[in-house]
Amino acid sequence: MKAQRMLVGAVMVAVFVTCFALGMAHAQAPREYPDLSAWADNTWFKVTLTVTLYHFDGIAVKPKPSAPVPRSMGTAYINITNWENSSHVLTANIWAKEDGVWLPFFEGLKITYFAGSDLKFIGSALLETPDDVTMGLIFVFTGNKYLAGPKAGKFILGGVTKLSTIGGSMLEIDNAEDTPTEPTLKERWAGSATISGPMVPESSLPFPPTP
Repeated sequence: MKAQRMLVGAVMVAVFVTCFALGMAHAQAPREYPDLSAWADNTWFKVTLTVTLYHFDGIAVKPKPSAPVPRSMGTAYINITNWENSSHVLTANIWAKEDGVWLPFFEGLKITYFAGSDLKFIGSALLETPDDVTMGLIFVFTGNKYLAGPKAGKFILGGVTKLSTIGGSMLEIDNAEDTPTEPTLKERWAGSATISGPMVPESSLPFPPTP
């Protein structure tokens, strides 16, 4: 019986030492940023932008605006053009349709990696346009790749690899010019913005991308 108790004690000590060693190894393992360069291999996303805004008629007017209504802003294309490993930043261009023509609406958007793996991660971005629109967005990149065959290592399209947001704010200021009969109108919009859509092949674009 004594020998059995000693054997059980030895096993318990061995288990404790093993678990402690594994825990220390896990705790001391270096944390490395994922390599996101595959996302910058001229990848395109076809996305829908939806905003939900409160409208303020002016400064110090309507402190409690009516309930906001979601409004689709249409389709846009986001092109990931670069991954900067040292700063952990993806660079993107946004194409939108204006007066029936597809144009680069915003170039050089910086999406800073925040957390996640190379196939599912989030990044933050701040978009400011010359017409006083500011959007803060938290992007979610979700990817799946082929494991074998001629497309091994390539992203799976058809809605499997996609881009979305889990948070976003939008502010817009419209200060109209004075007219002989009307004073300056100072309007404000404030609310949220969401973006979602799949990765698509370049061949599906409705416009020729800029080389």
